Amino acid sequence: MKIFFDHIAGKLTNYDLIYSLILAEFETEEYEYALDNGWIPLSWYYTKMNGLTWINARSSRLDLSKFTFSKKQKYTLNKKNVTVKIEDNPNQDVLADIYKKYIRYKKFYEKNNEEESEEFMRDDPLGWKYFVYYYKDKPVAFTELMTINNHLITGQFAWDYENEKLGLGTYATLYEIKWCLNNNINKYYLSYAYEEASMYKAKYDGFEFWTGREWLTDKNMYKELCKEDDKIKNLENLNDYQEKYFKIVKLT
Repeated sequence: MKIFFDHIAGKLTNYDLIYSLILAEFETEEYEYALDNGWIPLSWYYTKMNGLTWINARSSRLDLSKFTFSKKQKYTLNKKNVTVKIEDNPNQDVLADIYKKYIRYKKFYEKNNEEESEEFMRDDPLGWKYFVYYYKDKPVAFTELMTINNHLITGQFAWDYENEKLGLGTYATLYEIKWCLNNNINKYYLSYAYEEASMYKAKYDGFEFWTGREWLTDKNMYKELCKEDDKIKNLENLNDYQEKYFKIVKLT
């Protein structure tokens, strides 16, 4: 294991703010330890390096030993005209097109431009697979996934939103949970857990989130943290929030 930091920026004259990425490289036999201690593999950083790089951040997962499908979830899974294929080498042009439509629909920030959406669909030697979702035989959504022992880690999800009524975000999550249960996977990692856009993850049985110190199941605390994320609009907000954060997670 090698832990390193990218010290990107700091504002110390008027604020007490330091912005750094907490990163690491692990040997293959350490991957289970990494996952249990809040590390998740990055799906973009290693394109500029020669190995799998991990980041420690607020993330979420489902302990599937505590998961049970509700009647409503079973009904959601019973979608007609939707099929799923697990592909190691999908058509990158098709997936890039889905991704472009996804970021436009979501109005994600300008960093996600045409060139970058092409770059993230890469020839990947590190084990990412793709669950590609077809509607009436047309690919309309996908999830980037990696299996490590009995863990399933999600990377990028995208859906073209041409038919919003399909509800493919929820469907994909439930389908992947079902796949995990059928393949002896007991932990399903839902990636980052920031902002109100991530609050939906807490609705599933077995939900846990990583604070940087431990995995917690406190859904009220998690939702409060996500709401606070959205309140941060500038450096003043972030600076003021630091003290409040420690109170929310009960460290002061």
